[in-house]
Amino acid sequence: MVQVTAVSQCTCISINMQFCRLLFFALLLKVANSDATDYINNMTSRFTHEIENWVKLRQEETEEFKQLIHTLALPTALQRDDWHSFEGQENKFICIICKSVIKTFLSFRRKGMSEEDIRSRVIKLCTLLNLQTEEVCDGAVTINLPIILYIVDSRPDLDSSTICGVVLESKSCPLNNNEFDWTVDIDDSPPILIDSEKTNETLNIVQITDIHYDPKYEPYGNSFCDEPTCCRIGQNKTNTSGKVAGYWGDYNYCDSPWHTVVDALDYIKAQHENISYVYFTGDIIDHGVWETSREGNVESLNKSYYQIYETFGNIPVYPILGNHEPHPLNQFAPNTITDDELSTQWLYEMMADLWINFKWLPESTRTTILQGGFYTVSPKKGFRIIALNNNVCYSYNWWLWYQPQDPYGQLQWLADTLSQAEKDQEFVHILAHIPPGSSDCQTTWRREYIKIVNRYAHIIRAQFNGHTHNDELQLYFSTNDNSEVNNVAWNGGSLTTYQNLNSNYKLYIVDNNNYAVIDYENWMYNLTLANENANQRPLWYKSYSFKEEYGISDLSYDSLRVWLSRLTNDESLLDLYYRNFFKLAEPSLRNECSALCMEPYACRVIANLENQEAKCNNN
Repeated sequence: MVQVTAVSQCTCISINMQFCRLLFFALLLKVANSDATDYINNMTSRFTHEIENWVKLRQEETEEFKQLIHTLALPTALQRDDWHSFEGQENKFICIICKSVIKTFLSFRRKGMSEEDIRSRVIKLCTLLNLQTEEVCDGAVTINLPIILYIVDSRPDLDSSTICGVVLESKSCPLNNNEFDWTVDIDDSPPILIDSEKTNETLNIVQITDIHYDPKYEPYGNSFCDEPTCCRIGQNKTNTSGKVAGYWGDYNYCDSPWHTVVDALDYIKAQHENISYVYFTGDIIDHGVWETSREGNVESLNKSYYQIYETFGNIPVYPILGNHEPHPLNQFAPNTITDDELSTQWLYEMMADLWINFKWLPESTRTTILQGGFYTVSPKKGFRIIALNNNVCYSYNWWLWYQPQDPYGQLQWLADTLSQAEKDQEFVHILAHIPPGSSDCQTTWRREYIKIVNRYAHIIRAQFNGHTHNDELQLYFSTNDNSEVNNVAWNGGSLTTYQNLNSNYKLYIVDNNNYAVIDYENWMYNLTLANENANQRPLWYKSYSFKEEYGISDLSYDSLRVWLSRLTNDESLLDLYYRNFFKLAEPSLRNECSALCMEPYACRVIANLENQEAKCNNN
């Protein structure tokens, strides 16, 4: 720091003062980043050394080991939070934990340590570091370890920096590995524009997403527990709070009972008699992530899809996979993995059979579904639906360490499919579970997807996502003109109330000629009122239409760009968006949130990877 000050003082004598200040702050930032890196490296080295000794000494805890555990242990309040959301000290600590644990057990594994020995020690560390309860640590480690060990045994070049860089991709844990920097071949010829006029004829498209049906849901059971998911059979013995699960669902980290799923589907079918298509954007399986099984997932998937089929009859349904569908969750193995205990092929075969046998999809889609859970179909001339399995890009998909480059060749297939659609004069809707513009999706996959969208934005009329459970949208800005919006991704919210949300679905009114979204309606019910009248069906209602709620004349890209500009400058409009983001759920809105507190929710609207922070701050 003394050196920085001396340089700045000396330089200021001879050069422009403003440039001098910029240089000074740049040097400060460099020193700060260097200090943070040194701290992380030092702590990682210390903790790795202590874990190694702890293992060798048969789990005898030295004072240094105890002190490091005490310093790094995760606060209980953060156990359910996504590691990507960690900031400041927690961001550094989770990186140190990841690198230290992975580095230690990579070394032990390569020296011949057994799976059982690794399993027992990692469970113990998971518990000591308060990452989860002992029961959850046991279940999660036991379920995931066979995949992780297969990958590290097959990839002797893998190290802790790469693994933690993929999982966290943060300032504390960046990903610096050229193998993860790949590109997709995109046709760079000028776009072929399609002449299309607006029409008075419309389509009604319902989007349902994130059901998260929990077979273990227990009405009036324990809704306040220590596990990632509550309201489950067997948790009542831990109920010291007196909080009990509601009949129709619960705000306290609980998923959906079966009767709630059935009621929602029945209401949608009865309320909207002129549904053209149903888009189901994934996640049937619950959040009991530490105790899932393939058999349990198969049962829930069969039961849920059959109910959707029974409810909607001849109405076409276009489904995609959520990240919770495989076992373990998030794990989508490359199709070169043939070991039945590790492969995801059982899921793809099951989905192909269900989706095709229900007559939702033609037989021609089976090939790509079996290849990786994605497909394309043209319901009518001039209109194409592309359904992706972008769960492969999720940073918690361990198989990214094994095969980082365009898993299943899916993005190349997307680019090729869009190129053909352009030649065939087709407009396109894209369905994908994870919003590709979010940090949940690995950086390279996200970057290449955005490049594809930018090239074919003129024919991609809308994207539809789920995963976040929130009522939100993302706007894509042209890479040629940062002031121009060229695409939009709508998020369907969720039927589950997990976490602190009301159930909802969306009805999109779509132009029958150019397939642009003209408006959408959000439908939901108040969970508190529903549970107070448990013997009656929930009172679903239209909470708003987008145009009316936000006072815009249409949903054109120009109008949405102006809307975003207003959102970042009008506190009352931002407050309205913030309340809708949480679907008016009282527990989420209980605490006061200032304009500064709400700004990140406006920033989430910007999907583009490049210049995101600058674009957000300048609007």
